[in-house]
Amino acid sequence: MEDLLAYASGPLVGFVAGFVGTLLGIGGGTIMVPVLVLLGVSVKVAAPASLVAIMGTSLGGLRRLYREGFVRVRLAAVLEAASVAGAAAGAYIFGFIGERVLEAALGVALLLSSVLIAVRARLGSGRAEGRSVGLRAGTPRLAAALAASFAAGAASAMLGIGGGVIKVPVMVLILGLPMHVAVSTSKLMVGITAATGVIEHAYFGRVEWLLGLSLLVGTFVGARTSARILISLPEWLLRIIAAGYYIFVGATILARAL
Repeated sequence: MEDLLAYASGPLVGFVAGFVGTLLGIGGGTIMVPVLVLLGVSVKVAAPASLVAIMGTSLGGLRRLYREGFVRVRLAAVLEAASVAGAAAGAYIFGFIGERVLEAALGVALLLSSVLIAVRARLGSGRAEGRSVGLRAGTPRLAAALAASFAAGAASAMLGIGGGVIKVPVMVLILGLPMHVAVSTSKLMVGITAATGVIEHAYFGRVEWLLGLSLLVGTFVGARTSARILISLPEWLLRIIAAGYYIFVGATILARAL
């Protein structure tokens, strides 16, 4: 019964994930996977299906943000090289980790996300002025960003998240990018990372395609809708919505696992 409810709710869950995911530069997996788990879907089914849907979050509204000049394609390509390697490693390790361990890791990731988003919001979008940004940030900071991107890729494949919850703070805190640029660039990156995880999960026969595609329909529409208001929505409101969601659902999932 729970699985049937999850399939029927897929487009709505995907829409919310795509909408919020675009506003925060995340894939939306941190919304889809917890909700599916709470509906009774195994995390080992929910995570690969979520990766399919994250590609909809990435593509929806991306052209509009690119036209506005917010997407740094070269930076995304460099960081994604590390993320793709991390996703490949994470998808391989996925088969050897127990379900309760994955649920506990997801809960911890959500709680950590609330802290990262709060820190990110304090910086503001204009604090990067006067600093080297992006690929000009210097070797030590770029190396740190590459290491964090590898970790984000592994987390994406193992937990069904796009990795943007790690990538956006990295681009703002380490590489000094303005908020809207980091969010928009991350939107492109999470789709590439998710696609890598989908390919490997599909190879091992782990993808429940009907569930994934039902979620993808919602994420694409939600992302397109959200991209139109990304620039104007107050950041403090995004911080409250995101941090509150991560704390509540992260604590709930962690309690289930423990």
